[in-house]
This record gives sequence, C-alpha cells and structure tokens, in this order.
Amino acid sequence: MSSLLNLVSLRSDYREPSQSRVISSTILPPPSSISTNSPTGSLTYSQGLTKVQCEIYGPTLDPADRQPAVPTDPSSPTAPLTVTLSLPLSPSNPSKHLTYTLSSSTPPPLTSSVSSHTSSSLLQSYCLSIYRVFSKVVFGVGVRNRVEIRLKVFNDDGSLLSTLINASTLALATSAIPLTSLPISTTTAIFSPTVTQKSGTSTSNNKRSRSGGTVGGKGGMSGKKVTLIDLNLEEELSSGVDSYMVVVFDDDGCLMCKMENRVEVGRFRGMVGEAEGGCREVRGEVEGIMRDWARGLFERREGDGRGLQLLKGRVVGK
Repeated sequence: MSSLLNLVSLRSDYREPSQSRVISSTILPPPSSISTNSPTGSLTYSQGLTKVQCEIYGPTLDPADRQPAVPTDPSSPTAPLTVTLSLPLSPSNPSKHLTYTLSSSTPPPLTSSVSSHTSSSLLQSYCLSIYRVFSKVVFGVGVRNRVEIRLKVFNDDGSLLSTLINASTLALATSAIPLTSLPISTTTAIFSPTVTQKSGTSTSNNKRSRSGGTVGGKGGMSGKKVTLIDLNLEEELSSGVDSYMVVVFDDDGCLMCKMENRVEVGRFRGMVGEAEGGCREVRGEVEGIMRDWARGLFERREGDGRGLQLLKGRVVGK
C-alpha cells in the first residue's frame, strides 16, 4: 500500500483530508398504489465507491393487530421500527448475502460493541446502530403503524455504516415518512504520516507538503497527525490510521459517536468538530438531492415509470 497522503497532502483518491466523497443516488418514483408487499420508497445510494440499496415499507398496520391505529402517546412519539440489513458473505461471492433483522418488538442488545470482526458480528453491530439512530427520529402517526427499513450492500469501499445511515435518511425523507430531524453521518480518524504502511512503505522524509514545508522534515507534517473524514477502505485498513469513529449529527447536534477503539480526550473534541463539518457538507448534498427529486417528481410525465438519477444535486433522466 502506498502512502495515503501524496506529495501535495492529498489522499490516495485525490481528496483533501476534510473533503467527503462524491454522493450520487437513484430514487425510484413512488408506487401508484400502496400495498404491504411493495415499498413506499426505494433508492440506491453511493458515497464514492460504497454503494447500497434502501427500501422503506410503511407506515403499515402490524399484521398481528387489526385494530384501528390510535394517536401516539406524546411522551413517546416514535413509531415502531424494524431494520433489516443484508451484507455480502464475502467480496468474492457478492451474490450471497447474510441478513439480520432488528425490530422494536424484540428488545435490542444492550451494547453494539463486538468482540470479533466476523461478517455476522459486524452485521448485528451495524443493524443495532442504524436502529438506535432512527428509532429516535422516525415520528409515529399511530402506535401500531410500523415502519421498516430494508438495506442491502452492493459494494463496500469504506465508511459503510455512515453510507447506510445517510441512505436511510434520504429514503425515509423521499418516502414521506415524518422525521423529527435528519440524521447525517460521516467517519473520522487520525492518520499519522510517518507510520509504516502495511506494504512496508512509509512516508518519505523529503516529500513536500501542500503549504511548502517538508512532510518528513522539521516544520513539516512529521509528527503531526492529520484528521481524515469519510474514509475509504484503503484508509480504514491502513496501519497509519487510528482512533476511527462513526459520527452522526442531526438538527440538535451530535446524535451518536461509535468508536472502534479508544480516543484520547484531547483529540476527541477536534475529531468531532471535523466530523461536524463533514456532516454539514453531506447534509447539503442530501438536501439538494431531496429538493431536485421533489422538483423532478412534480415535472415528470405521468406513466413514464422512469427513475431519477441524481448526481451532486443534478437531475438526469434515466
């Protein structure tokens, strides 16, 4: 693996340390008729090369309870929620998926920490994190009106949990599901330029930084740790990256911080500040996609059945 920061302090995918990846989404038009077997909303969502699908079902009446829905208790305004997540069993066999479902009808585990990085453990951990985020913001119109989020991973190139959360936010918003806020997520980590990479190469001592100082020399980036946001898979697997966190912000502030390992107290606030800026950037893109989707839906010819391809807030007919 080559150094994650090149001669001008850009990352391996030519982003600046505080720059997010390109966001794109294909949102399918709403169904002409609503049934329990068809999704209320469906989309594919990409951040960089990480690509997922999200389908929203509901709000629907719980099949086990056919009584009319009653207004939700104001002290508990969230709707019953189900999260289903499917991950590929292995990169070499992407057609087969491992699926896990978490529902409000069954108490979730007390912790989302995992003791191993097996596919099953990561699947449950991700599903629990998504459930905890959206169980706080999906507004209930009736105590028995259930909302289901179904997520499927097509490709993982880093920041998968953040991509799943952002895809769910966009899918819920474009499915007319009432939300108390819009959760937006990004990842952040500390990168040490002088740490040897897995391939045995390290950052050269005579490389020039973007500001003109040397990366490895006095006054340069040697010993200075760089905060990265929206990490790709190469960065996540790098031995020079530590203090990895998944951060979620909503309208009221920080909603969740999921840490893979210990983070020094002195670094934590700065990392969360960088993540807040990254979430603000992603939020602008997601809100732009929502506005253009609504405008395109209004202008779309009836009965053409086309999806709307959206890239960086631009609508392109598909």
